[in-house]
Amino acid sequence: MSYSIPSRIYPIAAFLLVAFGIGVLAARTLAPFGTASAWAIVLAVAFSGPWRFLERKMPSRRGLAAILLTLAIGLLVILPAVLLVSVLVNEAIGVVGRASAALTARQVSGPDDLLRIPAVRDALTWMETRSGFTTAEMVAKAGELASGLSGLLAKFSGGIVMGLFDAVLTFLVTLFLLFFLFRDGREMVRAILDLVPLEEERRVALLGSLRGMLQSIFRGSLLTALIQGVAGGIGWAIAGLPSPFLAGAAMAVLSLLPMGGTALVWAPGAIVCWLQGRPGMAIFLAIWGIVIVSMADNVLKPLLISGSSELSTLVVFLGVFGGLGAFGILGLFIGPMVLAVGLTLLRILRETVRHGSLSEGGTVAS
Repeated sequence: MSYSIPSRIYPIAAFLLVAFGIGVLAARTLAPFGTASAWAIVLAVAFSGPWRFLERKMPSRRGLAAILLTLAIGLLVILPAVLLVSVLVNEAIGVVGRASAALTARQVSGPDDLLRIPAVRDALTWMETRSGFTTAEMVAKAGELASGLSGLLAKFSGGIVMGLFDAVLTFLVTLFLLFFLFRDGREMVRAILDLVPLEEERRVALLGSLRGMLQSIFRGSLLTALIQGVAGGIGWAIAGLPSPFLAGAAMAVLSLLPMGGTALVWAPGAIVCWLQGRPGMAIFLAIWGIVIVSMADNVLKPLLISGSSELSTLVVFLGVFGGLGAFGILGLFIGPMVLAVGLTLLRILRETVRHGSLSEGGTVAS
């Protein structure tokens, strides 16, 4: 029996239309889990070595092995976070206590008493000459600004609480997905690779390239954070501030954040030095933080990542910082991955043009 062209096209078109609609609905359904899914994939690849070790030790109990490794990863995230929060709270309490003691020692009980402090008086005089405002006008403006900031902080407090709740929920969903990626990841990867229109050797090479890139990014980021923490702690100690080890640990953890980073620690430290009447150390700590600590992230991270991957330093640099700008902290992994996939596909296309079809000959060029 023969069919006309329209009779063959209509069922195919209807199927594609329904499939497209289902795909859109599925994407919208899964969109809230996008961040958690991306983090779960990153962690699953980063800890693929420990997973293979547990899998060999517990071949008939893969579910239990996945639970143990997932819980261990959760503790690796939770414990430093709790430590960092406790350190920051204790340091904040200490700074407030030292500031209060310093003001009490100078017999400062109100705004007028502050004007008796030479550093404050000199700063106000300098500001008067530059701004054209008198001291009384600047004090009045500062009061208005403080009132506005208090109202603004009250408005943002609800958003901060919701943001914290969202972060905790994302973390829990990430661990939930991570368990299934460990337990069933091999089958998931095989199902996805079967959809890639490449020969088996090229598919395996592409997967290996992506896995190696993710692991390189993970190792490079952690090593850079460690170096920044050590450098920050050294600068903190030279500046004569208390608890340099804890300050360095806080800088190491915060260096992983795309916004603020280590400056959230060394900048307040420089302010404390200035308030203590040590402007030289304040300037030193600020320069040390900008040049040594913060710039290490821009210089060392691309070098460390490219050193253990197949991509050049330029490509890694563009991928890391372009990804951070486009996707936030996840862009640290997404950016280089996208460029790695793009370059790998270009190599495959080049070999295809030289040797024939996608399913014939050649491997991915390294």
